[in-house]
Amino acid sequence: MREAGGGNKGHFAMKRARDVDFPRLPSSLLERPLWRSVAAVVAWQIDVGRLPAGRRLPSTRTLARQLGLSRNTVAVAFDVLVADGYLASHVGDGTYVLGHVHRTRAPLWLRPRRWFRDPDGLLVWVTT
Repeated sequence: MREAGGGNKGHFAMKRARDVDFPRLPSSLLERPLWRSVAAVVAWQIDVGRLPAGRRLPSTRTLARQLGLSRNTVAVAFDVLVADGYLASHVGDGTYVLGHVHRTRAPLWLRPRRWFRDPDGLLVWVTT
């Protein structure tokens, strides 16, 4: 590896994950298990393009600290997203966002849509 910083021995260039702005989990998502809520928020951010393909995500420890959750909760959410093709995990290198070609579920804009009326009479757009 090439040394960073003009030849200072012992200092190597490292890949760093850029900060990701994860919103606070809405109360509607807190009714289900927390790992599903975290997975849903991350998947949504990937689907709408806030997390582009190739982006390196923070470690599970960092993200757990940022969200105020257990590391195991975030790790299970990441495992589910890896299984669904949203993320790729490389031991010792980090977790990266994959393109929509690798996903088991179609991106948000390609999913079939239906319109429903909620109890207030408003139209609601729902993906299946």
